[in-house]
Amino acid sequence: MSNSSSRVLKIPVIDANSENIKPFGYLLGDNVSKPGLEIPFYQGRVIEGENLDFIYRGTATFRTAKIMPGYPAIIWLERHMHMTQLFVGLGKAPFIMVMAPPNHEQGENLPDLNQVKALRFPAGHALLLHLGTWHDFPIACEQPVVILTANSDEVVIALSQIKQPGEMNQGDVYKVSLPMRLGYEIQLDVINQ
Repeated sequence: MSNSSSRVLKIPVIDANSENIKPFGYLLGDNVSKPGLEIPFYQGRVIEGENLDFIYRGTATFRTAKIMPGYPAIIWLERHMHMTQLFVGLGKAPFIMVMAPPNHEQGENLPDLNQVKALRFPAGHALLLHLGTWHDFPIACEQPVVILTANSDEVVIALSQIKQPGEMNQGDVYKVSLPMRLGYEIQLDVINQ
């Protein structure tokens, strides 16, 4: 599916942390997010966190996907305007997300490739995307990884109804072809990983 006339944008894979994830969403890991919710039943045993900002339209859906290792060329990025999608790495393998910050509030309909990042999430961590964050599906590193994804039913239905890969703008999925729209494909620089 790669376009031979596309230019290649090589980006390094960097470890996700609470600071470098801010333009894209929230890093969830082994600390309670926003501790302090008062539920009296388990005091001294449980530190409750506040509700996460998971937003969706329609019905929430949760599913798992097993991703095989490899570093494919990234030729698609998508965004969701009515959902803050959640990706949770299950098991003991890390995963990588290629993302560009939301830019819809500036009236943009394409990702800014000057701001695209590839962030590696440790095993057992999760990413809650901001509305409008451009992203590809998670990538496995050297081992297969199972991802739990929190979606809306309209996103899952829209993606499952597509018969062949192509751009789409339906069911809260706006997916663009980087080679066709921007003349680029993204490759991960994993030589020193």
